[in-house]
Amino acid sequence: MKKNIFKTIILLATATSLSSCDSKLELYPQDAVAPEQVGGAEGVKLLNGIYDAFQNGNLGSGYAYLSYVTEDLSADNLKYRATFFQHGEIDNNAILVDNVLVSRYFSFPYVAIQRANDLIEIVNAASNIDDATKNKLLGGAYYFRAYGYYRLVTIFGAVPIVKNRDIVELPRNTVDEVYSQIIDDLQASIANPAPFVNSNEVSADAAKALLARVYMIRGDKANAKKYAQEVINSGKFAIDSNYGSMFSSPYESKEHIFKIANTPTEGSNALDYFLQHPNMPGGGRAELPVDESLVAAYEVGDARKAASIQEIKAPTANAGWYAKKYQDAAGNGAHPFYISRLAEMYLIVAECDVTTSPTNALAAINTVRKNRGVKELSSITLNDIIKERRVEFAFENLRWSDMRRTPSPSNPSKSMAQVYLESKGRSINDAIYPIPQSAINTNPKLLPNNTGYN
Repeated sequence: MKKNIFKTIILLATATSLSSCDSKLELYPQDAVAPEQVGGAEGVKLLNGIYDAFQNGNLGSGYAYLSYVTEDLSADNLKYRATFFQHGEIDNNAILVDNVLVSRYFSFPYVAIQRANDLIEIVNAASNIDDATKNKLLGGAYYFRAYGYYRLVTIFGAVPIVKNRDIVELPRNTVDEVYSQIIDDLQASIANPAPFVNSNEVSADAAKALLARVYMIRGDKANAKKYAQEVINSGKFAIDSNYGSMFSSPYESKEHIFKIANTPTEGSNALDYFLQHPNMPGGGRAELPVDESLVAAYEVGDARKAASIQEIKAPTANAGWYAKKYQDAAGNGAHPFYISRLAEMYLIVAECDVTTSPTNALAAINTVRKNRGVKELSSITLNDIIKERRVEFAFENLRWSDMRRTPSPSNPSKSMAQVYLESKGRSINDAIYPIPQSAINTNPKLLPNNTGYN
């Protein structure tokens, strides 16, 4: 895996446009499957194909794994050091429309979305699939379609909604319309309840967890709390008292609700290669060190610090702090992508109740804190919760969304993201990414671009 990355690193570092990789086939692939021939076994293979799209992007849209930390890089958890200037644009919140990494971040979710469209259409037309298998297939397909749109809308804003197998150029839907589609799909996933087997498979609980997050982003606290509480009260999950074990082989924990697994054979997760220092287990290239402000955010005794980051001291070259959550000592790219954990459900409840029921909010946040080696809080503010989320979910691709939706403690009339951007000479327009030029070349109906990128 890492040898392949090394072979292509110079090419990607100098590339400014790979529009040939982002063809209509990549955006809207179509499977030639006759619905009447599909049974449960074939349907499961098609569902596995959707998982595969979220592992490595497929069809020329590689480096998809880097999108799983792009929110941390846009925000204040990671910073750019060297080599991939595309990472520097993201870190500086000054992304150009020809950024090849961002082009892949836009295109690969559509691969998964179209595969989900295919599976939904095929299963609904099939007559020889039992109800339990249909639930597994439809529950998974609706979830993944929602997750694909979630990944798109949170960093690109308005994007086209594709719900069938047609290959056509479509204009962008509004942000509200995309979120409505996400909510509808997650509700459909819950209505076709895939049972919880393990955290490597989509379940109705995973759909509820993502739905709670989406409602939180949208400011619908009543529904955010409702679904978070349903996951908590299901009795299927528990806060892990050993934080580090969740991110160590075999990557199993009662706290995991859903994660996208990667095997040594697939080698689809090379985040350790970009986030780690060469001296760390499994190696790395020290591309994206940890921002010092995150290091300072950990309290004394917080078990999350040693489990999440590691200091490489001078005189070693490129000394500093580096992420270790995606540490794979064998260097096989076999580490999972973490999508939902139970701790998020407790912190969502805390955020929903912080002003209306501070006692309940305290109980929720302290359920997490007492398992992380830090003292329980005696009072609580929104800022306490957002800080808790930062250290709890560092490098789990949530930080930029949190900063964009949260009022700044220093200037409540602006979001944390806006204050952060302005401190770097950027504007609120830079809070979302541009629609890539390669995608616009394929589909001119994507214009106009996001404000500030035209």
